[in-house]
Amino acid sequence: SIASEDKKPILPVYLHRSEIPKSMRYQLAGIQHIEFFEGQEDEAFQSMLVSLSRLGVSARGAEAKPDSTTETVLEGQSTATNAPVSTGRKGGLVTALLALAVIGLVLALVLRPDKSAETPGGQAVEEDKNLAAPVKPSKTSIAVLPFRNIGPQEKDSFLADGMHEEIDAMLSMTPSLTVKNASRMKDSELDPKAIGDALKVDAVLTGTVRQSGGQLRVTVKLVDTKTEENIWAKTFDKTESDVFAVQREIAQSVAEGLKLKLGEGQEDQLAKRQTEDLEAYNLYIQGRKMWNTRTREGMRDSIEKFELALAKDPQFALAHVGIADAYNFLVGYGYSPPKISTPKAKEELKKAFALNENLSEAHASMGWIHFNYDWNWDAAEKSFNKALAINSSNPEARRWLSHLYMILGQVTEAMNEIEMGINIEPDSANMLTTKSHYLLSIGQLEQSLETAMEAERKDPQFVTSYRRLGLAQAFKGNFEAAFETYKRGDKLYQGKYQLAKAITFALMGNKKEARSILNAEMLQKDKKIVRPSDIANTYYYIGDYENALNYLQIGIEEKDSGLSFLYFSNEWKKLFDNKKFNAIRERLNLPPMIKE
Repeated sequence: SIASEDKKPILPVYLHRSEIPKSMRYQLAGIQHIEFFEGQEDEAFQSMLVSLSRLGVSARGAEAKPDSTTETVLEGQSTATNAPVSTGRKGGLVTALLALAVIGLVLALVLRPDKSAETPGGQAVEEDKNLAAPVKPSKTSIAVLPFRNIGPQEKDSFLADGMHEEIDAMLSMTPSLTVKNASRMKDSELDPKAIGDALKVDAVLTGTVRQSGGQLRVTVKLVDTKTEENIWAKTFDKTESDVFAVQREIAQSVAEGLKLKLGEGQEDQLAKRQTEDLEAYNLYIQGRKMWNTRTREGMRDSIEKFELALAKDPQFALAHVGIADAYNFLVGYGYSPPKISTPKAKEELKKAFALNENLSEAHASMGWIHFNYDWNWDAAEKSFNKALAINSSNPEARRWLSHLYMILGQVTEAMNEIEMGINIEPDSANMLTTKSHYLLSIGQLEQSLETAMEAERKDPQFVTSYRRLGLAQAFKGNFEAAFETYKRGDKLYQGKYQLAKAITFALMGNKKEARSILNAEMLQKDKKIVRPSDIANTYYYIGDYENALNYLQIGIEEKDSGLSFLYFSNEWKKLFDNKKFNAIRERLNLPPMIKE
């Protein structure tokens, strides 16, 4: 009303949750804009005031805090009268009314959810003291944006992808640097400051790759996200065979630009982790993309890519680790018998260590075997920690270590690790489904459901998303929604969610239908792997505890990887006092659990 009386221009802006379409991002790239992220309204509001000041508009008044009523004065150069502007936030959405005394300023305000900085379980921190506080980064932080392929071979972007992945891995080995995954920013037209605000990093590294006639041009910029100034920029004109030397030089230049030092022996490690064969490296990158799908076909095909990479360069240690990871997770996702594939994984890791003892990926993979096959928790923890000592930003090592802490009952440590993993890979459905699983296990059903829904939004192709979301809905009593979720999953992976459906029917009280589905699955054992632990889990919810315990024992004999997750959900609590159950628990070296 004061602005109106003073005849000031008024621009009302309503902020609401939205995802920015690609077409709009292109248009926004050419104008000044600020993105509002949930939980970061203060920072965005202050950024807006700074932007106004650059155009000759000063801001005076109390510190801007959108969560409370605040008076802020925006003065134009020719304006003598003060115009208070109040901002407030009510409910789950931020609503702002801004009085802008600037002609020619184009300001786009967009609110988009970003859960990567949430405390574990959202509001669950207030509800459950066992959950960890949010991780506050104290080190210099950087995001390496996916490099753009601008050459004539635009369809084959493996070199550009590999450049991004490898520089990311190299920088992650620097102890005083936090490297965040920026894969979701691929093709983004946002300015460095907006990216810095979104990812909460101090600097971003951007680059382009052009291949033509065996020649290579790589243009790279390191930008300060606070000032938007180039810390340094450089163009490399080399032959394709020099790509790995270029990667090492870029990593070194980034460290120097940020006034950091490489870790002890890091330069030697950087050289050893790579192949010098470009074709071998491209094959490795392709294999990793296939492995990340966690589908049977994707992981099996990844082995072929890794083996072809080794045919090109027998000294390429990372390719051996890739094969080991493929075998490990063909077992982990129930696509291959543990006693057949896990020894193969061990053999590949033995070869990798013989070539390079300082691969974070290799130590993490060995930790997974100790965890999932040997049930040797101490050895698993040592391997995971060794992996993180080499590369503190290894996302899989973080996630697998969180598994270990969870089964040992160390909930705070588990939630801390998975939050750090999500901080590194905020768009990973694998990370989010893991967090959803943990939240379900400690009874935070609403948070578990929200996280599982976010996982499906991030990656509708991820095979585990539908099981996690369906079960979260079932435990909440949303049975119709659960079956709709399984139906969506079946369109992609037919028959993958049958036992999840059986558990859902059991939770509904329809044990007859649950048993019918279970029996049908068990009849398929000659055609596909049906893990004893999954059968046991289904029997438990049906209420057939004797069969549940029998199949747990069968699982021990078969080295069933699912047994490592024995305490992961609300399973087995009714059997914590059962002697047979505790005998099984002791054989797995698991700690005793307290019945609530």
